[in-house]
Amino acid sequence: MVERKKSLLLTYIIWFKLGWLGLHHFYLGRDIQAFVWWSTFGGVFGLGWLRDLWRIPEYVEDANEDHYYIEELKRKIKLRKEPPFSTTRFAGQMLVGYFYGILTRLAIPESAPKWTPALWVPLAVASGIYLVGNIGRERGDFKYALIGCLVSYASITFINGDEAGNIRVQVLALGGLIMCALWGSFIYFNAEVTTEDGETIKLRDAVNHFFNSPVWLEFKDVLWQLYDEGQKNGWQNLYDDFVKALDPRGEKNSYRVLGLTEDATQEEIKKRYKKLAMKWHPDRHRDNKEEAQKHFMEIQEAYEILSKLKTKRASKNTRTDSDYNASSREKTEF
Repeated sequence: MVERKKSLLLTYIIWFKLGWLGLHHFYLGRDIQAFVWWSTFGGVFGLGWLRDLWRIPEYVEDANEDHYYIEELKRKIKLRKEPPFSTTRFAGQMLVGYFYGILTRLAIPESAPKWTPALWVPLAVASGIYLVGNIGRERGDFKYALIGCLVSYASITFINGDEAGNIRVQVLALGGLIMCALWGSFIYFNAEVTTEDGETIKLRDAVNHFFNSPVWLEFKDVLWQLYDEGQKNGWQNLYDDFVKALDPRGEKNSYRVLGLTEDATQEEIKKRYKKLAMKWHPDRHRDNKEEAQKHFMEIQEAYEILSKLKTKRASKNTRTDSDYNASSREKTEF
């Protein structure tokens, strides 16, 4: 059975007569958009209905799967893996979600348990955001919308106590949510970083690569070790252990650069330093002098750090032994 093509003229007629019910979208097979228009009186009190005036031709091409429209759509999908950020769609999500939330709050009886709004209002807002986000060919996940709404509602309740319905706080929270979403969208879709060779990489990709990098994996292992240590031996000294793990003096890194363990003596450190300094001296690497200079400086810095620490600790131990001996003599004389 061949499906009949949708008529542009008929769509405009339905839009003009019954557009506030969303029937023109139902005719085009855009059921989600039809429901949103019907439930919000024409797309939030006629705003969506008015916008359809110049959007209907594209909707008809989409419904008819027009060859040129589909080819352009494929080109856009190939160019961008994720749909570009749309200010209009985002504003629609905020307006419809807020409308559903207010309507749900008004529908809840005053005699209902206090936890009832905390459950149903975020669910209603998330439903509005999800529906608008899934209009047309774009698809999103409901759970992310719900999590964001639950967190936002909890924040409003925490800030305003028992008067969570205060309009000023709700408007302020909504504005903050919109701004955070805008910044988040910019960072996710458009923010880029530039590498040393001039290549641009999406920030979201760079972040994903960072969480798979050896630096992050090693740091994550350290955090888990600290957590296990805190569970076994108590949490009192956890801060000191955490600071030590961050290696603020560069001691662990210095041992790594020299290829030594932390129980190495001063003599072993000095011997290893001389060997590596000779190996990486820039005069012995004329073809790759810059890299050799970098390694040579790292080795020299590591040796200086460990030598100072060893000297300082030896001096401290000497003073401690002297104080202990002096205290013992005083007790003997007494």
